[in-house]
Amino acid sequence: MKKYITILSKLFFSSVLLTTISCQKTLEEKFLDPDGFTQPTVQGFMADGLQRLGTFRTDYGALYHTFPVFNRMLGTGGFSNDGVTNTFSWGHNPFESSFDRMRSLNELDLRYDAMSDQDKQTYLPYKVVSDVVKSYIFYKLTETHNSIPYSEALQGKGNNFFPKFDKQEDVYAGVLNKLEDAYNKFSNYTLGTSSPEKDFPSFDILLKGDIGKWKILINSLRLRIALRHTNTNPQLAKAVIQKVLTTSVYANSAENSIQYSDKNTDRALEYLINRAMQEQRSSFFAPAEMIALLTPDNTHTDPRLYVLFQPDLFGKYSAIQKEGPYSKEYSASITTTDLTKTYPSLYNRTTFEQNPGLPSQIITSTEVKLILSEAALRWPDLNLNATTLFKEAIKESIDKYYLINKANTTAYAGKITESQVAAPTPQAITNYVDYIGSKFAQASDLEKKGMIYDQKFIDFNVVNPFDLWSETRRLIKELGARVIKKPTNIRFMERTIYPTSESTNNSKNFTEVAKDNNYTSPVWFSGRTEAYK
Repeated sequence: MKKYITILSKLFFSSVLLTTISCQKTLEEKFLDPDGFTQPTVQGFMADGLQRLGTFRTDYGALYHTFPVFNRMLGTGGFSNDGVTNTFSWGHNPFESSFDRMRSLNELDLRYDAMSDQDKQTYLPYKVVSDVVKSYIFYKLTETHNSIPYSEALQGKGNNFFPKFDKQEDVYAGVLNKLEDAYNKFSNYTLGTSSPEKDFPSFDILLKGDIGKWKILINSLRLRIALRHTNTNPQLAKAVIQKVLTTSVYANSAENSIQYSDKNTDRALEYLINRAMQEQRSSFFAPAEMIALLTPDNTHTDPRLYVLFQPDLFGKYSAIQKEGPYSKEYSASITTTDLTKTYPSLYNRTTFEQNPGLPSQIITSTEVKLILSEAALRWPDLNLNATTLFKEAIKESIDKYYLINKANTTAYAGKITESQVAAPTPQAITNYVDYIGSKFAQASDLEKKGMIYDQKFIDFNVVNPFDLWSETRRLIKELGARVIKKPTNIRFMERTIYPTSESTNNSKNFTEVAKDNNYTSPVWFSGRTEAYK
């Protein structure tokens, strides 16, 4: 009897085991091993590279430390000025975070390089996107640090842990070549029917698999980076711009602007730009230089005034005094205790701080048209009309900010009705654009460049501090104080320093750049050898 029980027991447990294995196999086939580790895929690596904070999505941590420094230095955000000369200090260093944001993309590249030629074709859009995103991060990084690891960067798996520092000129050249190659690969490309190609739109969290949009982004970035060369290699700048113009593919209309609104709007005040603006509110009083540009005389007001800023407790659009130290009476008048009755005016909280749908303006038609307006002045044989482009840029900027403001339907604490005004009529916009366009047409070429910078200053404001910083540094050589909007006691930062880990861990290569490891050595594209004073 015991023998039969033993046999039956074995049969029973064998049956259970087979059933368990069968169920596990079925589950894994249907649900990709829900209890196991997710296998890394090219698709997943691309999605991770696109969604990292600080690349295309705004990053609370970085901007929390950036706003108090850059708003003062660029004159984009007013603050209580004690008149004391500042010391250089920027609590955010983009060096290490930039390489961290490229690690997933580097893994994508390693897997792509190991593929067969047939598989490479089906995964081509992933590789192109990886090249574009890395190029975007590298160009941003070289503009903050000048020389950076580039040609030997991200090669730790090849046992190269100590990359050399490439000069900015060479980084730009590499980036421009990568972007041109990316455009050429996408030029006549359409997504096929293979599984990876079908997956691409779902994993492309930035542009939803729209190859046409990727081409617009690529070429628009080429225009931006080309213009950085006006001091150091104007021939290259012109050549790149000519190439892009022949394609007619770039952000040449508001519909073609490349912007990204985070989908997790309920968490905007947790990890996006909104939280940084809220916590650094004292850096967001209306700045004097911008208010002056928006109210050029008693009869003309830029319509953007009402969506970039909100009225103070007296119903006025007042700027905080630029120069300090302030008198006791004036200091005592500055208040944000009651956010419905502040003094002076703040940046419009409906448009910016409390707007969960505030988009990241990666590159817009306004910026592109201002780039081309300047190109028209520098190279008349490009057959571009500087005045027309200038006027179109302003109109599209006005429309953009009214749309951003209107889209915010949240009833947040401290909201005032005057922060969400009706859009001006098309005729009112035309009247203002014609007025400012007439002033532009009558100005000298040098002053026209200054006016183009002023429009970037207004349009970029606080939402694009890094490219405004670059444009300021580029134009100092040619325009000098014309592009300086800061108070006199705020020192101008030409670049930022490397993290101490570079001098410790990469000491041999670091010696090549150590002499410029400061805040005052101008970057290569500035065309200057002395800091602005």
